[in-house]
Formats: sequence, structure tokens, C-alpha cells
Amino acid sequence: MAGELQSARRVVGERVRERREAAGLTQAELASRVYVSRQTVNNWETGKTLIDVQSLTLVAAVLGTGASELLGERGMEAVRAEAGSRHELVVLLGRAVFSYAVFFVATLIDCYVILLASPGWGDATGVKLLTSFLRLAACAWNCVCDARVTRFMRAHDLADATRLWAFLEGRGPEDALPDDFLYRTFLPMWRFWLWLAAVGLLLLALLPAMLA
Repeated sequence: MAGELQSARRVVGERVRERREAAGLTQAELASRVYVSRQTVNNWETGKTLIDVQSLTLVAAVLGTGASELLGERGMEAVRAEAGSRHELVVLLGRAVFSYAVFFVATLIDCYVILLASPGWGDATGVKLLTSFLRLAACAWNCVCDARVTRFMRAHDLADATRLWAFLEGRGPEDALPDDFLYRTFLPMWRFWLWLAAVGLLLLALLPAMLA
């Protein structure tokens, strides 16, 4: 399957290059008109990456052709395959986020039981058992999700969270990444920022109970 996708990328790249040259445009000029870098256009034309859906319509319009004509049948299949891969990744990440949310909510409930323990609560053993079970289930599910995301990353040659996010945005493995907070600071340490946010939200949610 990977070989077929690579072959389709090369075919589409040749089509883009031929129509760009026929239109009398350089790679830099085409890149400027479709709001990408020259390196991105070069990656398309050399088959390193496949033109993303967002850029496809713009490129076709600039080159005076239709999207289906520019891609061809094999290119359309490749675009659908890569879109399917991105959808699969979004689903995997969504499941992982859900496991974190369950763990956070269970911990929040447990903290409220401890802080608000009073005769009105009666025996809170059942609640604590439930929250412990939810945390255990969330951790187990998160391990499963993490393993699936890791397999996905290996299959698509994604080295880390930064490249994983770039893949979601349609960037190629050799594309230069933006020099902003997301890529420079957040993604390389995403676990730290996630737990920092969780602790902050937990303290904020428990503040009324602690002040009571």
C-alpha cells in the first residue's frame, strides 16, 4: 500500500510540474499564489508529499485545470487514502483525550468526597470504589490508545508529537515547521502542559470547597 501511495505521489507531482511549466510559473511563483512555501511545491513535484485537499483547489485554479484532471484517478485514490489516515489519527487522538477526561473527572469527584466529607454524605465507600474503578479503566484505555497511536506513528514515519501534528495539518516530513509557540514550545513538551492544565483546572474546581 505504501508503495502504491508513493507511486501515486510521483505521478501527481509530474502533473503539477508539467502544468506549472506550461503556465510559465516558477515553483516560488506558484507557492506564492497558493500560500505555501517553495519547498512545499518542490515536495509535491518530487513526490515526497501529496498535495493536500486545502491547496488542491487553489493549485488547480492557478494552473487553469480541474482538481480531478490534475490528480488523475490514482491521485484521487491517494488523496482519499491520506484523508482516511488523518481521520484515523483524529479518532485515535479523540479516544486518548476521552481517557484523560474520564481520569480527571473521577479524580475531581474523589477530591470532592474527601473535602466535603460530612454526615450528610453517609458512607462514601461506594463512591470511592467507583472513582477508583474509573481511574483504573481510564489508565488501561489510555495505554491501549497510546499503543495504537505509536503504531500509527511508526507506520507513517512520524518521529514525535511535533511531526504527528504536522501530519494532521498536511505537512510533509521534510517541510519546515512554523516557528511559533505550538511547534516550538507546546508540542515538544505536550505531556507537561497537559498535566499542568489538569492540575490547574482541578485546583480551580476545588477552590470553592476549600474556602468553605
